[in-house]
Amino acid sequence: MRKLLRILGAVGLTAVVLVAVSSVSNLVLGAYETANIHPYGQRVSIDGGQVNVSVTGDGEKTVVLLGGYGTASPVLDFAPLIDELDGAYTVVVVERFGYGYSDLAVTQRTVANISTELHDTLSTLGVKDSYVLMAHSLAGIYSLDYVNRFPGEVSALVTIDGTVAEDFAVAPKTGGWARLLSTTGWVRWLTALDPAIAAPSAPDGVYSERDIEQIRVMTIRNYANPAVIDENNRSAEQFAAVARMSYPSGLPVLAFVSQQLIDANTQWLPAHEQQLESLDRSELVVLDGGHYLHWTHSREMAEKLRRFLG
Repeated sequence: MRKLLRILGAVGLTAVVLVAVSSVSNLVLGAYETANIHPYGQRVSIDGGQVNVSVTGDGEKTVVLLGGYGTASPVLDFAPLIDELDGAYTVVVVERFGYGYSDLAVTQRTVANISTELHDTLSTLGVKDSYVLMAHSLAGIYSLDYVNRFPGEVSALVTIDGTVAEDFAVAPKTGGWARLLSTTGWVRWLTALDPAIAAPSAPDGVYSERDIEQIRVMTIRNYANPAVIDENNRSAEQFAAVARMSYPSGLPVLAFVSQQLIDANTQWLPAHEQQLESLDRSELVVLDGGHYLHWTHSREMAEKLRRFLG
């Protein structure tokens, strides 16, 4: 028994030492990366903290891109779509709190706060009316609230496999322990062994090695941070907040929907069709591929948007 206890003690001590070494190494490497990898975009000060944004192109019409849940770097994530859009439009990517180079520990991630912070950010940038809102995944919920909270400002809404406020889409809650995977270095070592983990579904050629490395660094920085965990754990509350909302009837809405998710969930397509029923002008486009349609169909999406806007 004493021998067994000594063995268990040695194993436990070894585990503690390994975790401590991993945590310290992760902290040192993180500081080095912060000092040597230049942030993209610009930071905008609003109530609650600083929001990172990217503005490219100089077109007369402005397109605002909103990333989905858990995307470590929305600016880099949208890169293929930005390349297709910023020749004709001014493209603004807003990285809400918890994402990209925006502040991580901030206000509660309620729908009202997220919409208001987006509006404050755009107002600070001078984007005040007649802009196109283009929302991926969970940002579809926020955009639904946004166009009702700030009527008349958005000239058209585009959703990229946007989340619908249905029970089947509610996310299971995550504990604060998930952040330990980042602070103790496990996310770093896993992504070092396989950098593609940072963008697991991106086909070859979508991102350069440099892009993948920066996405990996951003994944290490942002994984399960307080803002992202709070956003995840409020999904039922967020859905309830927009459950009775519909798009304004006069708002043009273009919805891109993933065939892969349609095949996986029989309610996915009908839920999107129902959202568009009462609108004066709408279009639903089903595209082959996964949830990140802007990785594989960015050119087609840009052309559809151009035609839709007329």
